[in-house]
Amino acid sequence: MSDVVFRILLEIVTFGAGLSLVFAVAQICRKDPDQSIYLNFLVFLGNSLIQLLVVLKVTNVIQEYPITSFLSLSAIFFIGPANYLYHHILLNPEKPLPVRLKVQFIPAAAVLFGEIVFQLLPLDVKKQFLAGIIRSPQNHWFTVVLGCGAVFNFVYFLIMFKLGLTVLKSENIRTQVCLILGAFFFTLVSILLLFFGFISGSDPVLLMGGTIIALINISMFLSNMRYPNFYRLIEKEFKKNRYERSLLRGLDTEVVFDRLNYLMGSEHIYKDFDLSLEGLATMLSITPHQLSQFMNERLNTNFRNYINSCRIHEAKKILVSDPDRNILTICYDVGFNSKSTFNHCFRKYTDRTPSEYRQEHRIAPEKGPDS
Repeated sequence: MSDVVFRILLEIVTFGAGLSLVFAVAQICRKDPDQSIYLNFLVFLGNSLIQLLVVLKVTNVIQEYPITSFLSLSAIFFIGPANYLYHHILLNPEKPLPVRLKVQFIPAAAVLFGEIVFQLLPLDVKKQFLAGIIRSPQNHWFTVVLGCGAVFNFVYFLIMFKLGLTVLKSENIRTQVCLILGAFFFTLVSILLLFFGFISGSDPVLLMGGTIIALINISMFLSNMRYPNFYRLIEKEFKKNRYERSLLRGLDTEVVFDRLNYLMGSEHIYKDFDLSLEGLATMLSITPHQLSQFMNERLNTNFRNYINSCRIHEAKKILVSDPDRNILTICYDVGFNSKSTFNHCFRKYTDRTPSEYRQEHRIAPEKGPDS
């Protein structure tokens, strides 16, 4: 590799490390961050640390200043679980994160502890240790630890790649899925390049692996700009695909329940004036009879009462959150086609008219100290 190409790759990886760090900081600066935001922070932070490690290694900085290696090994172990859990939450937003998934961070925590202990050692000891690794990586026990981290990451991204293949046939999101699959595939390639670049002592190979990571981050950023609902569309199609596949094995009431909650909670299909038992059954890929039986046995209600309860629940929220909004407008917005039906159902579920409910929940203005 020529010196010019080498310098170009080094500049790209350096830029990628800084860009990933900016993305990471941007995540925790969001208002009301949730679990997915913190996981995305770890993903970008891990990307930044790995790219930074490549830059420090090829410029011989890490050998002279061992403190610069801090968190790099941890990043190798936590970026895979963080990426996997981030996508898990995106595809299952209504479900709490199971404990069995959280324990996947235990290896990263153990490695972090080891890194802290290492940084507490005398400087000469740390320099000698790093020099031994860099001089003969094939014969050093640390290569086994690094290899475990590489395999750890490879398996996670391979699982996510296979997961993406399940919705590749969906015509309306094929472009987005191809972008995701491309990112996962080239991440697998970068893992191989980084590991073999390390054990062979080849700085150009290390830079190629780091460059791929930088380009993946840039492409995913641009993809989110081009497709604002990038993950939202994939989430919707993935759930639909998983739902339909589960029904091939027989009617699974838990899956039907999850799909119904998604259609009501995320799609708000109850707002459709013409929604019918048959129409909802079609969306759930079951027969009207199965849907009716499911609602009677699982929800202890019928179709009409269930839909009306969803509409009234939404109307109650709007009446309180938007006190100046016209009640007739709310009536139509939540799916009722007449004010009389709306009033009748509202009184049935709340023992109050919409006006009475709004008045009862109206927030009184705060009084001044002289009032």
